[in-house]
Amino acid sequence: MSGMKRKRLVASAAALVTGMTMFSPLWAQSSEVQRSSERASEIIENQRDQTGRSEAEKWGLSDREWQRYERLMESKRGIWSPGLDPLTALGVEARSDAERRRYAELLVQQERARVQRELEFQRAYDAAWDRLYPDANRVDPFTVETSQTAESVFQGGGQSVFGQAGQASATTSRLNVVVAIDDCNQCDSTVQRLMDRGALMDIWVVDSDGDNRRIQDWARSLEMPADRVQRGEITLNHGGQLSAPMESLPQVIPRG
Repeated sequence: MSGMKRKRLVASAAALVTGMTMFSPLWAQSSEVQRSSERASEIIENQRDQTGRSEAEKWGLSDREWQRYERLMESKRGIWSPGLDPLTALGVEARSDAERRRYAELLVQQERARVQRELEFQRAYDAAWDRLYPDANRVDPFTVETSQTAESVFQGGGQSVFGQAGQASATTSRLNVVVAIDDCNQCDSTVQRLMDRGALMDIWVVDSDGDNRRIQDWARSLEMPADRVQRGEITLNHGGQLSAPMESLPQVIPRG
């Protein structure tokens, strides 16, 4: 090989090495950006999984059930019923009778615990008012800013920190109604007015003593429509563990 050719080859090789050296930082930078993006996506996905797992546990659901709930709310169900709670969404879209029964039982347990907490706070609120302002008429702070979903659907009778009676709306959401069978005429009249208005409600009977027949006889005495009970528009539940004082009944609490 001539000396001239040899010099040309050396020059070409040097130029190639120089070019690779110049561009290698760009390749490294691009690769680092890609790795950073992948790490960020992985962190976001892990955080989403942890959040979903935490929410699933709150509702007594598995990770798979929670994922199905998220898919449902991204579908037509989310358009029809925005903000629907997981148990109701899964129950409405249940794929079998066993699933439907499971979600219904979970929801009853959740609602029972919720009613208990709200009744306990109602009693604490009443006691605090009597202690601090024994000679003043009560003012319900929860109705200073009126909200349709925070109001009772019937006119007259009783006051609750969860809803001011007498500011009714036929569009109010499903209700928890806590009543007694014995010595509570106002309970009967309240349930009757709610039925006349077509309210959706879950009725909790505090003095049923776990006796289904006792509740059934009481419902018949009010001429409660059997078809509405069968469709789940009205449910009848034992409420003995709610320990609500008789003088506080009836209690009407919107589910929101």
